[in-house]
Formats: sequence, C-alpha cells, structure tokens
Amino acid sequence: MVKKVDEDKAFEQALKGKMGWKCSCSLDIVDKKSSLREVTCKGCGKSFKTNRDTDYCFDCEKKH
Repeated sequence: MVKKVDEDKAFEQALKGKMGWKCSCSLDIVDKKSSLREVTCKGCGKSFKTNRDTDYCFDCEKKH
C-alpha cells in the first residue's frame, strides 16, 4: 500500500509540472464537481444537461 501512495505523489508532482502549477491546492480544479445537472424536458421528454433552473429544453422554451 505504501508503494501506491508514493506512486500517487509522483503522479501528482508530474501533473503539476506539466501544467505549470506550483502547489497541490491547484489540483482542486481537476476534482471540482460539475455544476451541470441532467434534466428531462417536460414538453418533449428529451434528456439534456444544464446549469440553469429550468424544466424545458431550448426548443420547448421557445415554443412557450
């Protein structure tokens, strides 16, 4: 198990070096949860992802 931890730290250092980041707090950007949520349109039943507070897709929104 210790070897895996060492490998993870080595990977983290390599990632920071490639992206030009200097500290590990910058890696929080990679693990950030998406603000998108999946919604099923109440008008046509199409599933889509959005960050807006709506229950209708763009097409059905235009019709109403």
